[in-house]
Amino acid sequence: MQRTGLLPIVHTVLLVLVLGLIALAMVMFDRQHETLRAIDANLARQSEALVRLSDGLRERPAPRTAAAAETAETNPAFGRILSVRDNPDYAPGDWRVSSIPQQIGKLTPVVQTDGYQRRVEALVLEGLIQRNPETLAFEPLIATGWTISDDGLTIAYDLRTDVCFSDGSPLTSEDVVYTLNLIKDPKINNPALKTYYEVVEGAVAEGPHRVVFTLSEPYFQALSFTGGFGILSKDWYGRFTAEEFNEGLGLLYGSGPYRLEGDPEDWQPGPSVELVRNENYWGPTPTLDRIVWRVISEDAAELVAFRNGEIDSYAVRPEQLARLRDDADLNEKAEFLEITDVSSGFSYIGWNQQRGGEPTRFADRRVRQALTLLLDREEMASQLMAGTVDVINGPFSAGTDQADPQLEAWRHDPQRAKTLLAEAGFEDRDGDGVLEDAGGVPFTFTFIYGAGSPTTQLQAGYIKDALARAGIQVELEPLEFNTMINRINDRDFDAITLAWGGSIESDPKQIFHSDSIADGGSNYVSYRNEELDALIDEARVTVDEAERTAMWHRVHRILHEDQPYTFLFNRKGYAFVDKRFKNVDVTKTGLNPPTEQYVPLAEQRY
Repeated sequence: MQRTGLLPIVHTVLLVLVLGLIALAMVMFDRQHETLRAIDANLARQSEALVRLSDGLRERPAPRTAAAAETAETNPAFGRILSVRDNPDYAPGDWRVSSIPQQIGKLTPVVQTDGYQRRVEALVLEGLIQRNPETLAFEPLIATGWTISDDGLTIAYDLRTDVCFSDGSPLTSEDVVYTLNLIKDPKINNPALKTYYEVVEGAVAEGPHRVVFTLSEPYFQALSFTGGFGILSKDWYGRFTAEEFNEGLGLLYGSGPYRLEGDPEDWQPGPSVELVRNENYWGPTPTLDRIVWRVISEDAAELVAFRNGEIDSYAVRPEQLARLRDDADLNEKAEFLEITDVSSGFSYIGWNQQRGGEPTRFADRRVRQALTLLLDREEMASQLMAGTVDVINGPFSAGTDQADPQLEAWRHDPQRAKTLLAEAGFEDRDGDGVLEDAGGVPFTFTFIYGAGSPTTQLQAGYIKDALARAGIQVELEPLEFNTMINRINDRDFDAITLAWGGSIESDPKQIFHSDSIADGGSNYVSYRNEELDALIDEARVTVDEAERTAMWHRVHRILHEDQPYTFLFNRKGYAFVDKRFKNVDVTKTGLNPPTEQYVPLAEQRY
């Protein structure tokens, strides 16, 4: 009876065990099923990746030539960058922090508005070719080489096969064609830039790594403008309409050694602009982790920031040179550099010849000549600029073949100026010391200039006083940069002082040809001279260098006589650079870029 009583208990236990084993088996099966599903999903992802890789390989055929197979490390364009990497103290890392005097309002390329934007853009975008800073000759960058037809109407470039944008996607000839089409698109707001590309009819991609440009006529800067523009990604930029592109603030994305931090679509103007290393860069790994521009609008605050180590360089203003050159504290922490640049550009006073559709008093050449004669630019250079500038006689850089060596700058001559003004109908008719026209209207005008620079303020005050002595009343109106640009675009000013960047052989059509007056062009003083227009047009299509140089000299003489601008100065550059930066070098085109500089590990700050 006892054994019989145990049987139900044993049966129950066995049943529980069996049920438990069944449940365990089911759990194990579910887990195995989940594992198999995960494996299947992983295999699917790998399959998709292989498909993408296969597509990428089809988009990147084997190099066609030995030159195309050249590695980035042996590209001559990177010779200066790589030359210092065997130095015992070379190390990657650290930041390069600079200052700019005003906020950058826009970073979207092609519709660029100022030189500060171009500084940023130069580290994010790349062209097919670039200039060697010592020889000034063009050398390959993204291109491996190029050929120009005998008639000058066709230029073909072969592209490297290993170039990619910052997200790792390949850069091909289709991107080059897309960029040119964007530049020439009438819906894109870039009238000044379009001027340069009028003779470029188009480009076609002959395979993924060859692009051919065609021109309607020979153009002396064809190589520079077909090979020098920053290449944009068709896939990335093609998502935007023309309106979205025009209005976009930070649509900066390229193949260069640095990229915008974060999503370019989210970028907004602010107190700084920051670039970070492009980890996908196809060339030598960029040395510096980050490059920063901080807005410091006041000179005094900028100098304090440099002394405190908050920025790494400081451009010395002319009025500061004598005091700062021998400053013991500055010389202990920084290297003092005198910077020359064959393409440094020039400063000027622009006289607006048309306002509200009507000619102004500055439309009379005698008035413009007189205003130049009333300004003692040599005195301005020595007293206001501490001898850090040279007085100029026109827009072409002295020492280049483009400038006429026989011309001399107009000298200070108040008596001749008075005669010219009288011939133009301006005399002091009522004895109050102010010139009036034949209708008794006083000769007065408003002079606008950028706020924040003591040097510019000194120049404006000097100009006002010099003209007042001749009976001309000047009202000074300092403006924030963006406001001034808006006034220029609206042609809403009397006179203005600004500066143009230069080049080894510049194209004066953008700023002096009458075709550049309308549609927001850069001839915003509305200067017209039919003889000059014809000469510029002829010189631009003249391939023979000697013939073209003779034409540029005639252009120079006309501008010298007409004085659409009072041409002021070429500026010499002076700067302090923190001594922790090594391989800081002055080239023929100015200070070498931060991509060539480095900071030894022990001296790194960030």
